[in-house]
Amino acid sequence: MLSLRDFVHLPQIEPLFSRLATDTPGLIVVAGLDRQPVGAAGDLPLPSGRGALLRMLLWSIMEANPTAHASIVSDDQGLLRVPRGLRRRVRQWIGQPGQTMADRIATAASLRPDVVVVDELTSETILAVVAAARQGVGILTQIDTIVRGGGVVWQLYDIGLAADALLPLLWVVSVQRLPQLCQACRQPLVPDAAQLARIAQLLRRVGQPIPEERTYYTALGCEACGGSGRAGDIAAFDIFRADGTAASPLALPSLMALESYALELAAHGYVALVDALDLEYDQLRHAQRLVSRSAQALDQSASILQRKVAELEAANRVLQLRTEALMSLEAIAQALTGAASLSDMAARVCRHARELCGADRAVLYMFLEDGTAEILAVNGWSSDLIGERLAATEVQGDAGLRSAAIFPHWPPGVPQQHADVAGGALRAGLRVPLLANDVPFGMMIVHSTRKKRFQPGEVALLQTFANHVVLSIQQSWLIYQLEEKIHALELAQTALVAKERIDRELELARQVQQSVLPQVFPQIVGITFAARSQPARRVGGDLYDVLDLGDGRVGLMIADVSDKGMPAALYMALVRSLVLAESQRELSPRAVLVNVNRLLRRLGEPHMFVTVFYGVVQVATRQLTFCRAGHDYPLLLRDGTSFRLEGRGMVLGAFDDIAAMLSEESIDLHEGDRLVLYTDGLTDVLNPAHERFEFDRLADACQAYAALEPEAFCNALLADLADYQGGAEQYDDMTLLVMGIA
Repeated sequence: MLSLRDFVHLPQIEPLFSRLATDTPGLIVVAGLDRQPVGAAGDLPLPSGRGALLRMLLWSIMEANPTAHASIVSDDQGLLRVPRGLRRRVRQWIGQPGQTMADRIATAASLRPDVVVVDELTSETILAVVAAARQGVGILTQIDTIVRGGGVVWQLYDIGLAADALLPLLWVVSVQRLPQLCQACRQPLVPDAAQLARIAQLLRRVGQPIPEERTYYTALGCEACGGSGRAGDIAAFDIFRADGTAASPLALPSLMALESYALELAAHGYVALVDALDLEYDQLRHAQRLVSRSAQALDQSASILQRKVAELEAANRVLQLRTEALMSLEAIAQALTGAASLSDMAARVCRHARELCGADRAVLYMFLEDGTAEILAVNGWSSDLIGERLAATEVQGDAGLRSAAIFPHWPPGVPQQHADVAGGALRAGLRVPLLANDVPFGMMIVHSTRKKRFQPGEVALLQTFANHVVLSIQQSWLIYQLEEKIHALELAQTALVAKERIDRELELARQVQQSVLPQVFPQIVGITFAARSQPARRVGGDLYDVLDLGDGRVGLMIADVSDKGMPAALYMALVRSLVLAESQRELSPRAVLVNVNRLLRRLGEPHMFVTVFYGVVQVATRQLTFCRAGHDYPLLLRDGTSFRLEGRGMVLGAFDDIAAMLSEESIDLHEGDRLVLYTDGLTDVLNPAHERFEFDRLADACQAYAALEPEAFCNALLADLADYQGGAEQYDDMTLLVMGIA
């Protein structure tokens, strides 16, 4: 049998326990903390073991008083395992069903045993325990608390004892478990001055003498204790003796204070000195954590209670709705006919289906003519599923299904998920066919995550509901199809009108472009011209022109606008007009382009620009003066060779001041020369292998046709480009202007 000697490690405590065992009748309380908040873990006090101490104190009292008898009042028959030698002197007082603990204490005390052991001191038992102790019965009980000594009196007042009540309290034995030093790695520790001061202060506070210099212990950690320096735990006691008055216990010191006992354990090497010195701090910290955990547990309990109340309210509402549905099923079906759309109708069907049978998930399928099934509505599932299509055979299952049947699977088309993710496991399921003139028209599947099965009445009600609403759904479906067809016709009509408008715009743009590009060239002795332009679309963004400037001067221009289509055509017309106007005012090609750039920045579109080559030929001297504003380098063919006309250049319409970026160049033209002006659409031609024509290939082709007249030259070069392009798509406008010197 476990005895006090198994708990006690210091000899100073044994005389006090012996005195307690023979003391006069009264109230003896064993105090310690065993219970912890639900879910509590981590840095909390170790369970005190006060229940074991209670048993050992009772056996000590019984051994010290050989004629004493005891009664045990408890709901737990295994609270005190009575040793064989004491069973005749101890009575287990379980009580009768329905009898309160206070009634059992009073009944047990009325039989006048020497000791009544009460399972626990609570608000339910405090008054009965005090009343029995006042009658001269010895009471041995226990209380779950973190306080000790005279502070336990506050606990008794808190749980229901009147503040002015005469408290027949004799002893409070408080027990607490402390971490024990690892005996494998412990070593002596001589306290420093600060620790000695704390020891003295602590002992003075509890009314104990300050011992002479002594050695304490510590542990640095080893393999046996996992490096913590602690291995197991040990009991520490606080022994308090009251003097029998109501108020004095609060002011009396303990006969053996917990702090003093802990220091003695430290001096004997059972606990670390730092643990003994920090005992009060640790208790305050534990108390704070217990309060916090208790508050959290209360909050959790309150939340659980609120959820339960909400569930009960929801269940009550469902019951009310189901009762109303039973009374007005026909009214529900009629109300569905007033739905504004097919989606509204389907959503109402799913909602009412859930309410009628107590389900929390519903999905409605419609069978389509192409052999598929479409999810029309859901309730309780993700709305993202609406509109999903799958094979009708997946939904129909048994083709001969004519009434509601158990369906324990996940609904077709709904991705299967773990119960924690889906919000609950699917428990009960029903598949209800929607039949129109005995032909399957759709399917409704409902599930419950709460009920194991649907009751027969619920199944019958759901099938009746389905039979009522199928015609309304069919009607809404036909209306929906008709509206879809009307909408498709309206879209087609809108698209046709838009196409006609675009065609008219393209035709206008083509006319604008054709009006800008010259149809005939000036007739100049000794100089001939030819040009070709092939837009990538119906309307292009390239420009060429030959201008008769008078006074024996001819202007040559080729340009490439950065955009395509109608905007490019309009911008191209603006560029040509500006060049034509400025060429009448300025003799210098560079001055002309600088002025055109300034006007484009003022009048043109801010996001558009144009590359331009503009040159002036003095017919008499056959000198060409030119300026290249970001355009591709022209080719001059002479005596079987070809070379580029250089010069700095910057596009027009992109920057405000480009005068410094444009250079004006001059060159003399000779008999037989061919000047080839072109846009980048020629060098960017792609063959079916997506390979570009490039400048070098263009130069070679031009050199091969250098002896041809400009007209034949253009035809031959464009034929080469067409052969290279093959069946590939033309991505850019192609424009070519050739001048021949005779």
